Amino acid sequence: MNRQFSTLIMTGMIFVSFIHAQEAVSQPSETQIRKERGERVLNSLTGGNGLPPHFKQLQKDFPELADLTLKYSLGDVWGREVLDNKTRQLVALAGFAAQGTMPQFKVHAQYALNYGVTPQELLEVIYITTVTSGYPRALIAAGTLKELFQENKIEFPITSQK
Repeated sequence: MNRQFSTLIMTGMIFVSFIHAQEAVSQPSETQIRKERGERVLNSLTGGNGLPPHFKQLQKDFPELADLTLKYSLGDVWGREVLDNKTRQLVALAGFAAQGTMPQFKVHAQYALNYGVTPQELLEVIYITTVTSGYPRALIAAGTLKELFQENKIEFPITSQK
């Protein structure tokens, strides 16, 4: 009877270990959750069109940087729900205009349009940039915005609301 009892205990332990192993495998890691959240954010930015070409290129050229971008920049920071998507884009645009980083400004201005930011609202970012970062940065951003409007067939010049 001791042998049967020992066999029964061992079988139970193996079964419990198997169940725990399955649970461990089926639970996504925190890293995977962050990456998936980042992918959802990026897909949202593109209006549901998946990963944009510039991000796919980043994944090919610098896979680790792309992975960090997905997990931290997009998953942890951009994935926060404190600001709505339109506001987040306008804030980002102001930062890019202030820094003079026009490639990022242009990409995020497109994302802003995807979220329903109006051309007039984008112009306001330019006008505010004159005060916070100076005319040279505002003029550079204005030229970049004009390119984006032309690419999107948005009538230009746009009259602003005073």
